[in-house]
Amino acid sequence: MKQIAIYGKGGIGKSTISANISYQLAGSGLKVAQIGCDPKHDSTRLLLGGKAQTTVLDHMGSGIKDLGDTVSVGSNGVICIETGGPEPGVGCAGRGILTAFNFMEANDVVPDDTDVMVYDVLGDVVCGGFAVPLRRKYADAVFIVTSGEFMSLYAANNVLKGIRNFDGDGRRVAGLILNRRGNEGEIEYVQNFADAVGLPVVTVIPRSGDFAEAESKGITVSEMAPDSEAAAAVSKITRIVKGLLSGKAELYPARPLDDDGLDLVAKGKKAVRGSVSRARPRKLATGEGEALRSCGAVMSVYCCAGIEDADVVVHGPRSCHCYFSGGYDSFIIFNDRVPYMKGVDRRIFCTDLTDRSAIFGGAKELEKLLRERAEAGAKLIFAVTACVPGIIGDDVEGVCARVSSETGAEIIPVLTDGIMNGGATQGRDIAYAAICRLVDMSVRPEENTVNLIGYAEEPDRGFRKADECMKLIGGLGLNINCRFLHENTADEVRMLKKGGINLMYRSSLACRKEAGCLEKLTGIPFYPDAMPVGIRQTEEWIEGFGSFMKVPEERRKALSAEFRKEFDELSGKYRDALAGSTCLIYVVTTSEIGWLMEILGVLGMKAVGICCPTENRWSMVDRRSVEGLGVPVEYDVDFDRLREKISSEKPDCLIGSSIMISRAEIPHIYISRPLPGVAGGFEFAKRLVRMAQVSRL
Repeated sequence: MKQIAIYGKGGIGKSTISANISYQLAGSGLKVAQIGCDPKHDSTRLLLGGKAQTTVLDHMGSGIKDLGDTVSVGSNGVICIETGGPEPGVGCAGRGILTAFNFMEANDVVPDDTDVMVYDVLGDVVCGGFAVPLRRKYADAVFIVTSGEFMSLYAANNVLKGIRNFDGDGRRVAGLILNRRGNEGEIEYVQNFADAVGLPVVTVIPRSGDFAEAESKGITVSEMAPDSEAAAAVSKITRIVKGLLSGKAELYPARPLDDDGLDLVAKGKKAVRGSVSRARPRKLATGEGEALRSCGAVMSVYCCAGIEDADVVVHGPRSCHCYFSGGYDSFIIFNDRVPYMKGVDRRIFCTDLTDRSAIFGGAKELEKLLRERAEAGAKLIFAVTACVPGIIGDDVEGVCARVSSETGAEIIPVLTDGIMNGGATQGRDIAYAAICRLVDMSVRPEENTVNLIGYAEEPDRGFRKADECMKLIGGLGLNINCRFLHENTADEVRMLKKGGINLMYRSSLACRKEAGCLEKLTGIPFYPDAMPVGIRQTEEWIEGFGSFMKVPEERRKALSAEFRKEFDELSGKYRDALAGSTCLIYVVTTSEIGWLMEILGVLGMKAVGICCPTENRWSMVDRRSVEGLGVPVEYDVDFDRLREKISSEKPDCLIGSSIMISRAEIPHIYISRPLPGVAGGFEFAKRLVRMAQVSRL
């Protein structure tokens, strides 16, 4: 499929010419789609008998899933689509174009067997949104419509600047289309400009009353008068498009004039070729997200900051909640683990985009900060984008590549662009993909070596966590290669594939998704069961994972015996310490409370019920995990219902993993997943006994 973009000054006749091009191409047996990229949504009118159609943005705003008449079939079978735009004076029309394109792509609006796509684009290239059809992904060739008036040539030159920003010296311009207005010396005037920018005038559309007559009938000139001079002029364009399909048509680089050159054109003097930009080809992150419930940039920054010898440059505004300026106090509100990363307050920086940046672009601010960090000695820099750069179309990849080549620093773009790519889940995936660019894929796994995934630091527990993990993993005679992501260096990540298997630190949905993401990116498989908590889970894990890793049976049994001995010794200290007392459990998921039921059994405390709040995709409610415990379980329990349960069951205390328990009017204690093995569960037992003593349960 070939994609053709038609650009030019507003009112220059692009829609009329586009409709005629589409009609003729479709009449020659090609499957053609025309997309009008103008809030006026009148591009396809001449293909639809003068009728307007529902726009993509109108459809999206209605909330109706059926595409309905958003896609219409016009004359000669041309597929007609209008992107539409916001109400005048409301919102950003350029952003609307971007949104509509993402929607069409996500919903496969245009059939896969389409031969030619014709994009009819609003007026001048005024912002990143209206430049979408210029991007490599959407346009193989660009025609620019002009007339013998200076402002139309000024607009044409701006289009060339836009193409130059994306393509550099690449060849993608098919030529100029002169739509005559009847001015004296018009052809010579346009030819002067064409010669200066090195482009051919591919056709001259005559000034003819046929256009007005055809428009009054709601059809194209090519349909009303196929043998007319006007139709013949359009056919020169369609021949070039067909040449593109066969690979025979010639394309040209964009060589816009500078201000002095345009001034000569305006005066009718011989212009000299000039260029205003040496920008590298641009590429915009795509993939429209739904209304965000979390910040993707926050998660990306958190992940990238886990590489302790890397700087993280956040490309976004000072006011963006995902970042801060001059410190990291605001950031830790959203990520309480960040303060425990080594030197994090000295490794995260922000471009502090302003309103001016949003209008004129923030690439200069990004380049300046990246150079500063490289000159300060940073060898590895992650450039994380917030929402604004995605909206304004900053060429983040191009800036990173340029600064990297000129400074020698390794600079990896992390194109989070939350408003386009999603929230925290997508931000983590994008960050992982960026971080995994460091991984040396040629490294072979070492025998008996594993990686730990989801191993995040927690206050005052770092050494204990490492000890408990090594009691299990080292006890099986295995080595830990990398704790991903936790105080990793870039070199440790590069050697990630030394670990032949990834172990999940915990069984949460987030950790499981991380492990799956890493498997996809690096090819390292993950073991389905997470690090165990509680004696029953520990014994099962030692046998299961030990067998998987071909650990001798004698060693597996010896390690299980060690943990059983530890469990029995700790049980002796707490046996029946809370005998006769009761509790109500309120947890987000029942999939990780086996250890808690073991501890309650040791303490002699009876659970009168287990309640789970409203189920969602993060809760991982596992109804099977509590079968056989003899404890009633109730799901979808909101706080009012929890109060009723407390009133009816009259437990001595409330144990929960939800922050909502802080509103309870009885003694309550918060639980999180303990350290692996058995010791962590008894740390909670100690806290529970202390609370009981204070509360006099």
